[in-house]
Amino acid sequence: MDYCYHHGCSVVVFEDPDTIKTRRYTKNATANRKITRWTKREASQMFILKALRYGLKPFFANPAYTSKLVELIAKDLSLDKHTTSAYILALEYLGLRPKEAYQNLQKP
Repeated sequence: MDYCYHHGCSVVVFEDPDTIKTRRYTKNATANRKITRWTKREASQMFILKALRYGLKPFFANPAYTSKLVELIAKDLSLDKHTTSAYILALEYLGLRPKEAYQNLQKP
C-alpha cells in the first residue's frame, strides 16, 4: 500500500477473498499456512482498512482465468507472471473483460 500511495494510485485491486479461500492446496507449504490463518472476512477487512488508511479505493476482482491468460501473455511481453497477473486484474477493474477475450481465443 505504501508503494501505491507514493506513486499516486487512487485504486488498489485485490483478488476476491472468497475465491482465495476456496483453493484447497497450493504447492507452497508457507502459502497454505498463510491462507488458512485468517477467515475470509478478516482478510477482506484487513485489505479494506489498509487501503482506506492510505486514502485508496479497494476493489475486489475475480481472478478466474488469470493464470491461463498469464501463460499466453507473459512471454510475449517479457514480463514475469506476477506482474502480468497484476495487469490482468487491472484490466478487469477497468471493465475490459480479459477473461472473455481468453475464452474467445480458445474457440476454434
